[in-house]
Amino acid sequence: MSSEALYVGCPVQHARQFLSGKWQIAIIWHLKTQPSRFVDLRNILPGISEKVLTQELRFFEESGIVQKEVFVCSPAKVEYRLTTQGLTLIPVIQHIIQWGYTNLQEEKAKRSMSSTPTSVIDELEAMQVPERNQE
Repeated sequence: MSSEALYVGCPVQHARQFLSGKWQIAIIWHLKTQPSRFVDLRNILPGISEKVLTQELRFFEESGIVQKEVFVCSPAKVEYRLTTQGLTLIPVIQHIIQWGYTNLQEEKAKRSMSSTPTSVIDELEAMQVPERNQE
């Protein structure tokens, strides 16, 4: 039995296919408020190749997450927009962003404290006067 067969019907694995690629969250996030042309997406995602962007957009289109609209004009104009189903991923991504932001702040604080000399930490702790029980 393949490992893929173990996950058939798993909601986590289903969701992960839309959010696990290096560029997937960024592509969806940039389409959240308005349609974008291919060149605009490529420019806003520095480092993504045309091939990868094409593959991701095609995958999203086939999955019903993104709709591709072709305008007949010269030259032809193509826009990508999130479908109703695609828009349901935005709150999930917002939670991921919030978690990342919070965790990043905690990491920064830990790093800052770890680079603080122990003498400074000892001084700060000594300045805190414990409450005395008044009888």
